[in-house]
Amino acid sequence: MENQPLLANTLRYGSVPESAAGKAKAASQINTFDVCNARDIERMSRHLDNGNLGAAIDTFMCLVSIVFSGTYVANTYIPYNSMPHSIWVVELICASLFTIDFSFRGIYLAANRRQEYLLSLTTFLYLVNILPVLPASFFIRYQLSNFLLCSVLFCQGIIYSHTVLAVYSTFWYGESLWRFIYPLRFAMCYLTGKAVLSRCHAYLNPVHQFAFLCYLQIICILLGAAGIIQVAETMDGTLSVKNLGEWTFFNAFFNSVMTFVTIDKPPAETNLSKIFVGLLVCVFILVIPYQISSVMDLSNSISPYEEASYKPSSNSPHVVLCGDLTASRISHFFHEIFHNDHDFVGIHVVVLSEDPPATSLKALLLDPFFAKRVWFVQGSLLDVDDAKRAACDTANAIFILTNPVSDQETSISDHRTLMRVLAARRQAPKARVFAQLNRSIHCQLVRDMGVQNVLCLSEVTMSLLGQNCICPGFSTFMYSITSTSSFDDDNNEGLGSDAKLRNRSTAVDNGKGSWVDKYLLGASHEVYVVELPPTSVIEGKTFSELASLAYSHCNGIIVFAVADGPRGKVVLNPGDSYTCVGGETAYVIAQTQGAANALTELKIMSMPLAWREMQVSYHSSLVRIETNGSSDGQDAEAPLQRRHARFVNWQFEDNENPEPEQETETEEKEKDENFSPTKNASKSVKDAVINDVEELGVGATPIVICITTESTFANDLEHLIGPLRTRSLKQYYPVVILSAKLPDDDIYDGFSHFPDVHFVVGDPYRHKTLYRAGVLDAHRVLILSTSASASDNGSELLQDAESIALHKFITSFIGVKKAPCVITEVGNRASVHFVAQNLLENGWFPGSHGENELTMFSSSNTFSRNFFLSPAFTSGLTYSTSLCDSLLINQFFNGQIKKILGEFMFTSRASDTWAVLRGDKSKPETQRSSLFAVEVPLDFVGRCFEYVFHYLLSSDDILVIGLYRCHPYMNAASAGEPTARVEVPEKDRSVPFGYVYVNPQPFEVITGDDLLYVLSDKQPCWADSQDA
Repeated sequence: MENQPLLANTLRYGSVPESAAGKAKAASQINTFDVCNARDIERMSRHLDNGNLGAAIDTFMCLVSIVFSGTYVANTYIPYNSMPHSIWVVELICASLFTIDFSFRGIYLAANRRQEYLLSLTTFLYLVNILPVLPASFFIRYQLSNFLLCSVLFCQGIIYSHTVLAVYSTFWYGESLWRFIYPLRFAMCYLTGKAVLSRCHAYLNPVHQFAFLCYLQIICILLGAAGIIQVAETMDGTLSVKNLGEWTFFNAFFNSVMTFVTIDKPPAETNLSKIFVGLLVCVFILVIPYQISSVMDLSNSISPYEEASYKPSSNSPHVVLCGDLTASRISHFFHEIFHNDHDFVGIHVVVLSEDPPATSLKALLLDPFFAKRVWFVQGSLLDVDDAKRAACDTANAIFILTNPVSDQETSISDHRTLMRVLAARRQAPKARVFAQLNRSIHCQLVRDMGVQNVLCLSEVTMSLLGQNCICPGFSTFMYSITSTSSFDDDNNEGLGSDAKLRNRSTAVDNGKGSWVDKYLLGASHEVYVVELPPTSVIEGKTFSELASLAYSHCNGIIVFAVADGPRGKVVLNPGDSYTCVGGETAYVIAQTQGAANALTELKIMSMPLAWREMQVSYHSSLVRIETNGSSDGQDAEAPLQRRHARFVNWQFEDNENPEPEQETETEEKEKDENFSPTKNASKSVKDAVINDVEELGVGATPIVICITTESTFANDLEHLIGPLRTRSLKQYYPVVILSAKLPDDDIYDGFSHFPDVHFVVGDPYRHKTLYRAGVLDAHRVLILSTSASASDNGSELLQDAESIALHKFITSFIGVKKAPCVITEVGNRASVHFVAQNLLENGWFPGSHGENELTMFSSSNTFSRNFFLSPAFTSGLTYSTSLCDSLLINQFFNGQIKKILGEFMFTSRASDTWAVLRGDKSKPETQRSSLFAVEVPLDFVGRCFEYVFHYLLSSDDILVIGLYRCHPYMNAASAGEPTARVEVPEKDRSVPFGYVYVNPQPFEVITGDDLLYVLSDKQPCWADSQDA
């Protein structure tokens, strides 16, 4: 027998009968059909609920309901049994559309909830509005003597109606209770209108959306009540559709409104109408106040600034301010960017804040000046819609401020800033982005995004504080030349006012100006970028000769730096090592841009008189580092006879020949170790811990750094210690860090290569700990702020409470004479007043009349803005991280400020690490200078500033750019006349305490209490009398 496959005999072996298999297959097909049908229904329902087609249908049905209600209102004004044919046709069409919508979207698409839908209020409203018209209107007989024949032909979507008699049936005519169904048409208006408003969440905020819904509900209730009152008042036979009298629909609507407004005399005459009016009053009492209260609550929960937007204009450029903002930071931003000195006409500011404005800021926004130029938008830069409302895509610049919080939160704040920078680059690729960061390790991440205008708060603040330890008033000097700040006096005249500036200059010229006038006159100077004169004017002249010519013939402007082209490397005072070729970019200190432009228009002039008389003047009294060869190597070719300055080598013998700046970081560490007059760098944190400063066994007084945070250690201390370990300094001071906690290894690695840095662990609020750290004999004491967030304690003004308290404790411990050696970092710029108050209240620094003068301010705004008039700030004893906001803003107007600031802070640090921060290195043969504050020698006392300026340029290539004028009473003895500072032996001199005077008047007489701000390649020191 031939083999057969098994499948061939399946019918013989237990196969399912055909009848049963067919039934199972049919059942399976039915189930499949039901499932597919359910899926199709769900797809259509989703498409109509989310798509534009559904929105169009809802809008169309809303219009249909309005027309349907309008036919009812029109019918109330038509005489008895005279309804026009067109109105009846319109009602039929509307009822038909309602029927289709109810059948398809209501019943068919309800799917598994059809029974629930059929028993809902929505179904009831549909039926009440449809059935009286379709089909009831075809069968109602009310006093009809004829019959109606209507044929409806549908051709190309148009309905044609042919009538035999113009008499139609409706429930409205007569006095039956069926008339009460017509006011329910307004409920259909509410139902369809609600469906439309529910889809408008993309165009309306929740407040407006809910408010419109409430208003729609109130209007529909009033309209429905008007219809009910009208029907009730015309049911007694006296008034009816034949004779409505005063009860027209309009009058009924007016009465329903009056019932809502005043219910002392309800407009009801019949018993039935009184019942309905009573019900209407109950509805009003229950519904209307609740809806209004809901709208008000929702309105109060959402700020109106969430709906604000800015519409850009081609005639008015705008910038966007965002990030971690507070009321004071925003206010300072306004006054800085709208300062008169900027002369930037028509600029607008859009504040994009994640929080609503504070009360003080709301009041400021009402000011007519800011109301026309400032827009406040509540939202986030990361939200696309909020960024569009702020017009970020068309902004000229976007400023992203970070929160200078405590150390444990700096990374979190920086990460938030990184997110905002990414959003700014995505939403506004053409806008310039100016960002702040707390830690320097995050700066490169932002630069990798293409944002070069990034400012590291810790890097700038730490560097300035470190420079303050060796150069009194350094931070104040830098703030004066890089920021534009105004002083609000009783007459509300700012520093930017030309009249005020002229009056102050006149007072100083006449010798009647106070120290405040001189300080503010110096603070009115800024850094400007100009082009040098052409080659025919300055070819062959050294930078020193150019600086003297500019000062003499350009009304006292100071040329302090030069660069090869707009993007070239900036070099501070290259002296005779740089020969001008003409047309280079120069940086000058001047009061106005017009005064600075005078340098470009300079003509061929002879050298100043001080240069021509140099051969018969006093010989140089400066002692400086000896370099390879003579510093007057170019004097042989110079037409002027310039005297030779004497040099004394104060470096160690094994490092007489300085190496070029292209050394590696390892080489710099080795040089620093050899250069150090004290101990070498420690290998680990524990090796650097000492119990008492006497263990160092050195005679040099230490620089004590007090860290107030107990839980963490300060970051980026390498930027603070770096200026204290530069090779241009003659003497190094040991650095003692007083902290409650030692740094982690990764933090310590950042500054472990610096020599003679030690730790003292303890509580800075104990006298014994201060003794062990050497605070009593310290050269400087630096208090680093905790910079606590304002939200931690509820007040922005209290964020520096710990630093102010420690300042009070230390100054009371060290005594009167050493009090100005304490330098304090604060987070809020207004806190500098409290530092000054610690000094003045104890009578340490009395005013000119012998009393303690505490400046009184008329408002909190002036209290915060006039911080730079505080003695604590004018002397450089405080610096606030909030001042970095002004620095960031001024980069927008002057892109070279960052280069200038970096050159001042990082020039003397010549390793590859610092070179990366500074940019490309300058040529090895070009001299690069740093800023120093040196005492005035006796032979300069009584000379004018112009003479000293030219003298030091011609003899030693030293550029004097300002004065640090100490108050004379700091050196006054207990009896007798005050002694000039320069006449007091150096070991007995008090700590410098005075004010910064940028670019003094040429005729300003140098006193023995002055320190000179000079730009020199090495730290100068005065020679002894026997050396002179």
